[in-house]
Amino acid sequence: MKNKLTWVLFIFVAFTLVSCCKGRKSNIEKTSDLQGKVIGMIALPLPAKTLEDSVASAIGGPPREVKSFKRASDCLMAVLTGKVDAVFLPKFKAEYDVKRQSKLKIIPMIQPLKMNVVMAVRSEDEQFKNDLDKAITTLQENGTLKRLEDEWVTNLSTASGPVSKEIPKLAGAKTVYVGVCGDIVPLDFIAADGRPAGYNVALMNEIGKLLNTNFVFVSIETQAKYAALNSKKIDVVFCNLDADIPALHSLKNRTWVATRPYYTTADGLCFLVRK
Repeated sequence: MKNKLTWVLFIFVAFTLVSCCKGRKSNIEKTSDLQGKVIGMIALPLPAKTLEDSVASAIGGPPREVKSFKRASDCLMAVLTGKVDAVFLPKFKAEYDVKRQSKLKIIPMIQPLKMNVVMAVRSEDEQFKNDLDKAITTLQENGTLKRLEDEWVTNLSTASGPVSKEIPKLAGAKTVYVGVCGDIVPLDFIAADGRPAGYNVALMNEIGKLLNTNFVFVSIETQAKYAALNSKKIDVVFCNLDADIPALHSLKNRTWVATRPYYTTADGLCFLVRK
């Protein structure tokens, strides 16, 4: 009995020490500090070697391991608990997290990387793509895109996430189904009530007025969005990132085409680490 108690005490102490170690400062101050570290990222339909090469290119050397997660929330929890040393993600998403998690900080890439955020539609729907392009151009020229960015990205309250709002239906308008993953907040977001919200929903509300279209939002997993698009479960999907990195180039294929950018940032990607 005494030996059992001793082992229980030993395991408890060991677990406590490991937990304490996870809470220590990361001592990561620049991208080169991430060489030989464990890096997390959202799972992409790409070979592990492609993902590792993309991370290695960003940090100037090979990581120890690249771990993929199904959802952005899983990535966030992994870095907070020490399961990974950093998460590789869009900077606007990292800025959203840092404002709400005091234990986190951003490690910028050495060379700022311009990133465009686009929508994807089936390659056969060229006319629909052109209509979306024209609507995006109109909203950019009349200042609507800037207004939406200020409201839903730049000045979004840190007290809560984007709030879902009921979008009025247009009488007699056609219906188009839009895939929302909710993994790239504050652009792509699913509220606590299960409804899509945020910048993308507000954007499609404005586009719907221009195209006389009712957009119906469908929640899908990030990894399933291209399959859902090809199978016609949805007609358009948000947050396809377009930048000059190998992993994103590898995602491009002939089954879908991208719209013109509806959101652009000069500092595309970064790493999120514990302080």
